[in-house]
Amino acid sequence: MSALPKNRLSLFIMLFSIYGVQAQSTFKGQVENAFSDVTGVHVINRSQGRATITDARGYFELPAQQGDTVVFSAVQFKKEEMVIGAAMLDSPELLIHLTEKVTELDEVVLKNLTGNLTTDLRRIKTDSVTAIHMGLPNATRRLPTQTERRLNEATTGGGFIPLNPIINAISGRTKMLKDRLRKEKATARLEKIRNAFDDDFFNSIGISTENIYNFLYFCSVQPGYDAILAADNMMSLQEFLEKCAGTYAPSPPSTH
Repeated sequence: MSALPKNRLSLFIMLFSIYGVQAQSTFKGQVENAFSDVTGVHVINRSQGRATITDARGYFELPAQQGDTVVFSAVQFKKEEMVIGAAMLDSPELLIHLTEKVTELDEVVLKNLTGNLTTDLRRIKTDSVTAIHMGLPNATRRLPTQTERRLNEATTGGGFIPLNPIINAISGRTKMLKDRLRKEKATARLEKIRNAFDDDFFNSIGISTENIYNFLYFCSVQPGYDAILAADNMMSLQEFLEKCAGTYAPSPPSTH
């Protein structure tokens, strides 16, 4: 083989290597859930066979490229899977909401009690009962999320001059909690849309199942998104999604 072809081959290998390095990026963000510990959640890049776990606050970093499939998995959460888009790689503060695995138990009501424990235990029958039926105080009140509780603690305090709100405002903790609460609400709204329509609907408007969440992130930054959700009209929401699908361009699949 002459020197010229060898040089061309070396140049090709070098350019291919440089391209591969440039295409590789870092997928980073934070896993969140209002009630469960987010430490040690497995974040798996299934396309590249690489993985990491979240730290004590739910943060993670993982090598990834546009088009990679990433899975979030933990015993206490439902498995979440998404295809990485360019917007996700560019986002400095991506928030991933995980849903808890819940084992529902039948509700129980006790009727016609005699006061005799032995007799009543033998006669117990199951029936539906709720905190509302029992007349418990605040039965219909929604429990605050973890972030809402922390924000309340950061902005309230006792004493003639409450120091807690002042300290948290100066340190930036109050702003951080407000930003996190805003992201949680945005994620909750996105999940509400996802649960309102099945895969067949998204497939019918040209959105593949693996691109549904990527598509919903795209919709969330389109004009009119907030107004559509505030209207709480399923027909208007469906029309909005169909319109967005006409301009949505999914990320190209990974070539490696």
